Amino acid sequence: MSGTGGSASLPLLPTPTASDGTRGPDFAKADRPGAGGDDLTTTVARLFDKERAHKLFKTPTANLGANGAPQHPDKRKAGGHGPNLDDEVSFLLPVDPDEAEETLPGVFHSPREWWADYGPAVHRWEILLGSPAPIPVEFGPRGGRRLAAVFAEWLMGLPRGWVTFIPGLNRARQLRAIGNGAMSQQAFTAYLHLLNHKEAGDENGEAGDRDRLRG
Repeated sequence: MSGTGGSASLPLLPTPTASDGTRGPDFAKADRPGAGGDDLTTTVARLFDKERAHKLFKTPTANLGANGAPQHPDKRKAGGHGPNLDDEVSFLLPVDPDEAEETLPGVFHSPREWWADYGPAVHRWEILLGSPAPIPVEFGPRGGRRLAAVFAEWLMGLPRGWVTFIPGLNRARQLRAIGNGAMSQQAFTAYLHLLNHKEAGDENGEAGDRDRLRG
């Protein structure tokens, strides 16, 4: 609900303005005399600030299926290496593959108790994708916990089964394909940016041609 008035006990979001889509949040605005308080962009940024979702998973990489067994992130760091996604999922998440149940159809979010400190980031990505996260871990052939390829697929913004339901691909090949792939949402945004930049350049070029003809 948005508005500028109403009961003092019912906080309302600021009314959208035409400039909300062309500028970022202005966290100093509320302190400037006569500025009128936070606008909608700033209010939303305060509600969903970086501190609430700063714990992010590592990006899936192509060698996850060939790296051997995961290690605790602290052990990996002690050896002079950064932890990978398999390390984080296998050692830092409390979810038990034997006890966890896949999210039912129509349920928007996976259980919060699966995610520990990563919960806010997972919740945000579920909202953006419109689909709940799958169970992130599975048991390997020797009984140890390991990254589930279907979770890496979800992290990359791919539809369920885009890679993991292809016949003939084992887990290592699935992870290689997922790690080598581009995130479609980022690729689309970059392509759209390039198109808009080209159109703006074409318009400026045509305007320059007209100016030169007039001169």
